[in-house]
Amino acid sequence: MRQNVQIALTMYVHRVIVKKMKFKHENYIIDLNDASKAKLYQNNQLIFIGDGYRAITAMLNGCQDKEPVKKQFKSQLTMREKPKFDTSNDNIERMRREAEAALAPKNFKKKR
Repeated sequence: MRQNVQIALTMYVHRVIVKKMKFKHENYIIDLNDASKAKLYQNNQLIFIGDGYRAITAMLNGCQDKEPVKKQFKSQLTMREKPKFDTSNDNIERMRREAEAALAPKNFKKKR
């Protein structure tokens, strides 16, 4: 019975296509061949290994002409969602700020 369950689970595995690439711009090279880690090189020296989004943003921050990099990685850069919540109208946030203000040390004059 257990073997049948394992076989049934493996029958419905979808094939995932991972796009592997290297992108060169100015004196930077970004290597996205490994699915879990991106590598960023500057002047043929490794300067970053880690998350692909952070590697792309580091490359953007270092480049003089950012437009080709933005165009190449437009989908990755727009994929990041901004937070949908707003703490300015939140009652709990308002109460927290009031409590912090009440607990803040007040300027008392020293008695001599």
